Amino acid sequence: MKFLWSKSRELLDLAPKSFKKDYWIFIVKRRPWLKWTFLILFLFLLFSFGSGYWYMYNYDGCFFNVGCLTDDKGQPLDIEKLARSDFKKASYVYADNGEEIGKYFDEIRDPILFDKIPKLIQDAFVAAEDKRFYQHHGIDIKAIASAAMGNALRSQGIKIWKRSGGASTITQQLSRTIFADKVIDFKTRARTYNRKLKEARLAIRLEKRYSKKEILGTFLNFIWLGHGANGVVAGSMRYWGKDIRKESLTIREAAILASMNKNSVLYDPIFCKPSEPNYGEKLTKEVIRLATAKDRYNFVLEQMRDNGFISQKEYEKNLFQKDKNPDTEELAQLRSWKNSAYDYGNRLVKEMLLTSGHNEDEISQIGGLRIYTTINPSIQKIASEEFNAHLALINQEKGPDDKLNGAFIIIDVKTGEIKALSGGNNFEKSQYNRVLAYRSPGSGVKPFVYATAMEKFGYDFFTKACNTPFRMKGANGKAWAPQNFKEKNPRPADCNRDTAEGVIYSLNLETLNIARKISMPPIVALMNSFGIWGNPGIVRDSNGNIWFRRPGYEITGGLVPLLPTAIGASDVSLLELANAYTVFYRSGTYITPRLIKEIKSTYGEEILFKPKSVPEKRVLSQKTSDKILALMRAVTKIGTAKISMRDIKQQVACKTGTSDGPRDVSMWCGTPELFVAVRFGLDNYGVIELPEYMRKKSGVADMQVSGGWVVGPLVRKIIDRIYAQRQKVEFSPEVEAELQRLLANPQ
Repeated sequence: MKFLWSKSRELLDLAPKSFKKDYWIFIVKRRPWLKWTFLILFLFLLFSFGSGYWYMYNYDGCFFNVGCLTDDKGQPLDIEKLARSDFKKASYVYADNGEEIGKYFDEIRDPILFDKIPKLIQDAFVAAEDKRFYQHHGIDIKAIASAAMGNALRSQGIKIWKRSGGASTITQQLSRTIFADKVIDFKTRARTYNRKLKEARLAIRLEKRYSKKEILGTFLNFIWLGHGANGVVAGSMRYWGKDIRKESLTIREAAILASMNKNSVLYDPIFCKPSEPNYGEKLTKEVIRLATAKDRYNFVLEQMRDNGFISQKEYEKNLFQKDKNPDTEELAQLRSWKNSAYDYGNRLVKEMLLTSGHNEDEISQIGGLRIYTTINPSIQKIASEEFNAHLALINQEKGPDDKLNGAFIIIDVKTGEIKALSGGNNFEKSQYNRVLAYRSPGSGVKPFVYATAMEKFGYDFFTKACNTPFRMKGANGKAWAPQNFKEKNPRPADCNRDTAEGVIYSLNLETLNIARKISMPPIVALMNSFGIWGNPGIVRDSNGNIWFRRPGYEITGGLVPLLPTAIGASDVSLLELANAYTVFYRSGTYITPRLIKEIKSTYGEEILFKPKSVPEKRVLSQKTSDKILALMRAVTKIGTAKISMRDIKQQVACKTGTSDGPRDVSMWCGTPELFVAVRFGLDNYGVIELPEYMRKKSGVADMQVSGGWVVGPLVRKIIDRIYAQRQKVEFSPEVEAELQRLLANPQ
């Protein structure tokens, strides 16, 4: 009553004196019954409103089918929805140092617990939207009356008091938002009394069920702030690149963020940057929007001051003056959510999640998962930069149909953790993940043939083997006559060659003759034990850890016990073969590769998945693994990688790979800490043509396409840059002793 009386007096004070005089004469002297009519009418309206409020506060049922707590299908609305927090949330992917490297989202949202939201942000939104939030029970009677009277008078061109916040409380806004998918009136934002009554009743119910902290916290996680950002965490990251859990917003930033809730398009701090030096000189659309945005911002700042959230001095310091444009350095710069260096890795993580029982809704729509990976940002950055630069150099002379693409992966040989990977050079153009693609490894498979011969059949470096041609009936029924790869100084075609030569010089004929002698089944069995599986339907390993295959997804490989498999005829994924190579660097033990360390719930309070601690499984003797590493060390000294790895400071053990055609070229190369695998090829399986610049740069006129020539320089650059930032490491004395024994006997 006091409030209404004061507003009536303000109205009368603004009216002309003659009007006021005639008004009182008319009321008091000529029509005294009117004052009793107005009084009775007012009391009736007050009683009706009070009764309605009491009914809405205490009952869920419908009254004349108005304000019913039901959805469009007549089903009761579930106010427990807020408690379950089953609104859309992004899932976030983190590197091994905790750095965010990706997200899966239908809406960009990063929920935060209420106690973690800075008080300044809370105050800014309360001041902007609902200054009596902590006093009312869902609806603000005073604000409703003020807004109703103000709207009525403004329709007649009369403005009698300064503006305040709208009549819709934070709780009402939240109720409208969380049930937007259930109630048509909420979807369409229809300006109807029925919608407002539903909002009011839901707001009252939410206030009875939840605390103010829960309501405000959910509201601040829910609100749409433009440019795909939902919630204050996403909004602050989107506009200022600040994580409010770690960094504080300024008063200006918090006020701008709060002002956007009213209209994220109209008050967009990015769009509203002025192109005119003085917005008042020319009424362009941009200038008008800027003026409107500044006006809204100043209002929020004013409310923050009036509610005691900031001082008068802070208010004056941050106010946007009418004759000045905002300092655009303080305003937002669009931040990209995409980091191309991690795109293929994030895609692989998602495939693993889908494989392990999570569905798309859980991951991208209602998930809110926290996925912690083994990716090392420093290693990933180095490898991605060099990989993309090398491909750009190779493809500079090529047309659109003969451009090479490829993949790389880097694995920590001690732990099996994947530290970096990429399945191509442009995720935007092609999301095909070549890390998982089944392609020919070429000569990259030969060390496993020789490991079988040494482990199972007693072969040594200097066991004599045949490097002789032969003919046989192939799997297609046609004659097959394999040959050695063309080289400047081919090994003699005789049966007096050392076994070691087959790996060092990548001899097809020697490898095939050994495979014929020992038979293919033991070779395939050993490769299976190394993780190169002939059973492509497996989605988890024997210990229940997530594996990398999704049923029906890119499964075309699987080893077959046919002789051409010994020189790479059976397709193998880069991931599988790279991890198999790490067995040699771990003295013969196998570990399931790891990309995911653990998965946590929305706020990180619950661990949903963590790989079991699995002991290493011995699949090869240390003696044999040392010999294979010595052979691969010799490849870099006198073999097919001697030019690309010449004078490298960090000790490496490598094997080159070139498939038939050649259609794929690869390099498999490791240090005692990290294993690097890179493969290039045409997506259409076409034959690779050697770039002319390579021939000119090398001075080798008859240079052939090979893993050593095409891929080797890239692997060298990656290793050089990684070990420029870390201490050099050496292979074991046993490996180096085997290397010296090998090199002491001229090939």
